Amino acid sequence: MKRFFTVLGLCCCISLSVSSAQAEPRPKIMALDFQLNDMTDIPNAPEELERIALLSSAFHEKLAGKDIDLVPPNEAIKAAMASQSATYLYNNIENAAKLAEGSGADYLLIGVALKPTYLFVYPRLLLVDIKTHQVLMSKSSQLESSWTDRNTTIRTAANLAQVVKDRLLKLENAE
Repeated sequence: MKRFFTVLGLCCCISLSVSSAQAEPRPKIMALDFQLNDMTDIPNAPEELERIALLSSAFHEKLAGKDIDLVPPNEAIKAAMASQSATYLYNNIENAAKLAEGSGADYLLIGVALKPTYLFVYPRLLLVDIKTHQVLMSKSSQLESSWTDRNTTIRTAANLAQVVKDRLLKLENAE
């Protein structure tokens, strides 16, 4: 009986430590949809826009599946994305961070899908600290597949989400 209560006590201690670890606030991320920067002779083909929309939705889904708290883009960011070029926020980090201030997010994830040729798409990501306006991570990937190959697009999104999760863990451990 004594052993039972000892084990029960240990289980309670472990569950309390796990609960307190989970109670620590996780960073909040504003992850933007990938913007297509199509540099081909026939830009913004409907099939390519569909693939980039799939890349964005799968990326957000994979981030959420990794317990990353996502904050929806605020109106200022949405307006900039609608009125500016696909690379505007990516190339203007200081302004992008300012636009994201007050959103409740700690970090801003800016994605651009560069399409320099018909053969490849290069999804590029920047992780920006909204408070300091500093780039904390820059990552790119090569997406080489047919427009109809959904699996490769989803795998690319999953790989990029894992890179973000790994970087967030490094940042968290550095604090």
